Amino acid sequence: MDKGENKPLVNASIILLTAQDSILKTFTRTNDVGNFSIQQLEKGSYRILITYPKFELFSDVIVIDEGKVDLNDIKLSSRANILEEVVITHKLPIKIKGDTIEYNASSFETEKNSKLEDLLRRLPGMTISSDGTITAQGKTVSKVLIDGEEFFGYDPKIAIRNVRADAVDKVQVYEKKSDEAELTGVDDGVRIKTVNVVLKEEARKGIFGNANAAIGTKGLFDIGLFAAKFNRTERIGLTGNWNNMGAGNDSRIRSNSSIQGKPEYKNIGVNYDNVFLNKRLSLNSSYNFNNNSNSNERESYSKEVFPDKTRETTESNTSESDSKNNNFRTRVRFKIDSIQNLDVQFNAGTSNSQNNNTSERRITNNDTTLTNTFKENNTSNGNNDNAEFRINYRRRLNNNGRSFNVQFNTQLSQNKSIAQVNSTTNFYKIGLLDSVILDKVELLDQQRINSSTNNRIGTSLNFHEKLFQDLYLTLGYTMNTAISKSLNNSFNADIDREYTILDSLYSKNEENRNLNQGANIQLNYNIQDKLNINFSNTISYKNQKLIDSYRDINLNRNFWDNNLNMNVNYKLTLNKNLMVSYNTSNRIPTFGQLQSLQPLTNPLFIQLGNPDLKKSTENAYNFNFNSFSILKSSSFNINAGITTTHNPIANKRVLDTTGVTTSNYENIKDKINWSARVYSGYSKPLFNNLLQFNPNANLNYGNSYDFINGELNNSKNYNASIGFGLNKQNSKVVDFNFFSSIGVDRQETLLKPELNNNSLRTNMNTDIKYFLPFKFDLVQVINYGFTGKNKVFTKAIHQFYMNLELNKKLMSNNLQLSLKAFDIFKTFNTVNRSFNSSNFSESQQQLMTQYFMLGLKWDFNKNLGKKND
Repeated sequence: MDKGENKPLVNASIILLTAQDSILKTFTRTNDVGNFSIQQLEKGSYRILITYPKFELFSDVIVIDEGKVDLNDIKLSSRANILEEVVITHKLPIKIKGDTIEYNASSFETEKNSKLEDLLRRLPGMTISSDGTITAQGKTVSKVLIDGEEFFGYDPKIAIRNVRADAVDKVQVYEKKSDEAELTGVDDGVRIKTVNVVLKEEARKGIFGNANAAIGTKGLFDIGLFAAKFNRTERIGLTGNWNNMGAGNDSRIRSNSSIQGKPEYKNIGVNYDNVFLNKRLSLNSSYNFNNNSNSNERESYSKEVFPDKTRETTESNTSESDSKNNNFRTRVRFKIDSIQNLDVQFNAGTSNSQNNNTSERRITNNDTTLTNTFKENNTSNGNNDNAEFRINYRRRLNNNGRSFNVQFNTQLSQNKSIAQVNSTTNFYKIGLLDSVILDKVELLDQQRINSSTNNRIGTSLNFHEKLFQDLYLTLGYTMNTAISKSLNNSFNADIDREYTILDSLYSKNEENRNLNQGANIQLNYNIQDKLNINFSNTISYKNQKLIDSYRDINLNRNFWDNNLNMNVNYKLTLNKNLMVSYNTSNRIPTFGQLQSLQPLTNPLFIQLGNPDLKKSTENAYNFNFNSFSILKSSSFNINAGITTTHNPIANKRVLDTTGVTTSNYENIKDKINWSARVYSGYSKPLFNNLLQFNPNANLNYGNSYDFINGELNNSKNYNASIGFGLNKQNSKVVDFNFFSSIGVDRQETLLKPELNNNSLRTNMNTDIKYFLPFKFDLVQVINYGFTGKNKVFTKAIHQFYMNLELNKKLMSNNLQLSLKAFDIFKTFNTVNRSFNSSNFSESQQQLMTQYFMLGLKWDFNKNLGKKND
């Protein structure tokens, strides 16, 4: 009521916050007689705020118990002519800043000791798969930054699985330019979906981490450690893992539980960030070592469809592998003075791998006629060393935006390997009475010694000028030269069983030289962060030469290449943003596609090249719209894209009557391959922010041309799906994440219309956490997937499994004892299936799906997140 005139106040704002941490629970407005009502509140203390323009603010704490709470008449005094200034501060759950979506972490509840991964699952428009892959607004996230810096940059999953959720202030999602574009200032059209996590100020000082150990049935074990020390300028992180469950497949309950073969994985890594010289010098470095070994067995079946016949291949494969990798990355940025900046990057790595593969294939035509059998054993040992150095210098020339930058980079890699190959290929033919008889046998007993080197050097110079108040110009020059050498010597055994006879059909001695020079221009138009238009074009002159002395090949070509990019970003309102982009580029044929004859790998496959091959041109159009409603706390995103390829290059494969496939490349003239995609996602809180509801829809279409046994074919693919997610996280009684989708796939093939088919697919995944008495909780993970039958595979695939985890919290919730059961009903389906216009394949491999593990995990945290030292 208006206290002075005793009249009702219509449309007054009624806001209800939690009393403890002031999180918005709900809001409403008064009706035409000044009344309001709020229903279905949980028990507890709340703060009610009532506001009306030019009237005083009403604030009070109320307690919700069993019965109704009647506040009686609330009279507000007018403050017109008294109020001088009002400053309102409020953290919105979601903000849109240009092309960046920013989430306020405190608006999304997570349980104590939750990790960044758990927070990201709560954010509208974002999903996390069981293997840690992040998807935002329908696109896969490639980079995760902490305060704008890479944290264990070689593996972004380390950050999301270990950084504490309660240390996060904001999460920003945006399309990052490529590293090359950021250094040079010239847009190359490449965009990388990026998540940047901004920490709270008080969370930038302290020690935190976790250690876990688990043992299981069937001899399984998993040991892990993560520790980090932060202060205002320095960050040190250490991570290590040792298990016999495989890389990326530890004992986390959300894993799909399947263990491929008999793996063993060891990993250790360290990350260091710091700033020096009054924050003028910043250093980011990381080192990683991993040792990954496995032995596995695999069986597969594939059917290739040709206009006049089908070819079926059944294959069994056993493999053993062991690889050791060392990687070092560092970046130094130095602000020399107020007008000069230096950026230096150095990356290096070494690896050693050993492999032993045995495979057997049986190939038939039309399901009945045996044409070939093939058996091969391949044992190899290889080493790789690589290093990359990049330096970028930028200098401002005046205070009006004029500057220039110069960049130099070089890359060197060296590979060596030796392999022992033994194979037997049998060729069959039809004899009398349609009987199959052996026609000939080809034996291969070779030692293959391979070595290659690659050396690349490049430089660029760019000049930036402010033409007008909002218009900027960049002019630049680039030069790159690269020399690569590849020597593959395959030796047959002589009569003394010594490998001394060079087999030129299986060997090559190549040298590839490239010299590229280019000029670029870029215009950037920016109006008060409302409208940004970026246009860039790079034109290059390229000289390329390939020599293969074993084949008397000497290819030389010179040509012009052009790359055009345009990006428009328009901020419609404070909460709505629109972005459209266009990119065109050329796909230049590789020398591997041009050279007339390439080394054989086995007697059943011959790879040729086409010296007359021409380039293809790709055009990409992209659209993105984001909006957020402050009153409804809802968000909406739609992004779409169309890609066309003119004069596409296709692989032309021809199968002869003996079972030998000859492959070549050909331009499909006067034809255009094109594809289109649309993704739309919506998010809205329900029941006073108790639930987060996230529906989405996805549509993809592809129209492409290829060859089936030498004949031109047109393939069309349709893919449509709808889905929704629900999650609840308030650490009371039950929390859950639920996602479900249903989709239809359709495939059409011009040459074989009888194989046109529709296939239904569905997926449901949920993890539920039940909070039990005495600090127990139970986590239940359920996954169900369905892949429908098609014209080749007449049996549908059902995939179902359930994982359970019982936890007991100890020592103020920092220590957790767990018992985990994976695939408790032993229903995991090990069949994988894929198909395209002419090839249908199905495979199975050795998998362990059901097992049990007992584990202990300790979360430690000292000072991190405390506002007072």
